[in-house]
Amino acid sequence: MKISVKELTTAGPTIHSSFAPLPFRRQRSSGTKLSKPVLAYQTPSCIKIVGNIHHFLEAQDSGQATVPVYLIQESENTLELLELIIEYYAPMSLMDKALLTRAALDLGVPRPLLAEKIYPVMDLPPRAKLIDQVLFLLKLPLELQNFILDKDLSLKRALIFQRAGEHLDWVTRFITNLKIGINMTAEIIQNVWEMAKRDDVDFKTKATEMGLWDMADTEYEDNRLAVMEIRKKINSARFPALTKAGVDLSETLDAAQLPHSIQIKWDPYFERQGLDIAFHAKDAKELKTTLDKLSTSAFKNIFKHI
Repeated sequence: MKISVKELTTAGPTIHSSFAPLPFRRQRSSGTKLSKPVLAYQTPSCIKIVGNIHHFLEAQDSGQATVPVYLIQESENTLELLELIIEYYAPMSLMDKALLTRAALDLGVPRPLLAEKIYPVMDLPPRAKLIDQVLFLLKLPLELQNFILDKDLSLKRALIFQRAGEHLDWVTRFITNLKIGINMTAEIIQNVWEMAKRDDVDFKTKATEMGLWDMADTEYEDNRLAVMEIRKKINSARFPALTKAGVDLSETLDAAQLPHSIQIKWDPYFERQGLDIAFHAKDAKELKTTLDKLSTSAFKNIFKHI
């Protein structure tokens, strides 16, 4: 690869590229001076700007005749160009990584190659299944995209918005109006999603049943009051189901008629899956009897409640 620093004329139309949206949130300069040369690529037919195209446009608008440019005159392949652009924008935000993912696909980079060669350069796991998850971020409302950027969310944390499905505008209003953080946002979305799935209803129906839907448009002088009310609504919706699950589990255990020597414990909030089973056997005969009881279908039915 050959790169040189030159002056690029601003006369004539700009050759827009797949990388024009980068960086995600542009910081406009206050004057005509450019703090960093734009990045451009010399193709056989033209010069294509691949980095900070908005700086080039600002120079055009201000009447500046030329701008400094890092000119890539020779590049072996598209992957090499992508790696250079990643280095140019380093450190990349999560939204920048999403934009570059889309640009790479637009340029025809195969998904397996994108994941294997480019994702590690962006500090993302080299797994092709992540590509659609990363692209999902570009479908979010701008307010949520800015939220991801401002809070420097990880990909795993940002993907909590997937749970809200087509109701991302509601999530946006919730964050904007109630001024709640990502932890509370994640708690709300996850709880509504889990209970909607459990009751086989859609997300909005469950949020409305829980009394959360209208809260997105409710004004609070102190957002701490909003947080307290949210947790109260979530708890009131969850605990009746937890209580019933505990009763059902206890009744199933009674029906299994286990010896008193077998002690069964479980997490009453069902956040930890499974049972703690303890028993005492004084000899091989009692051990066999206990194991036979634990192998019956009546006992195995308890796992339907966990």
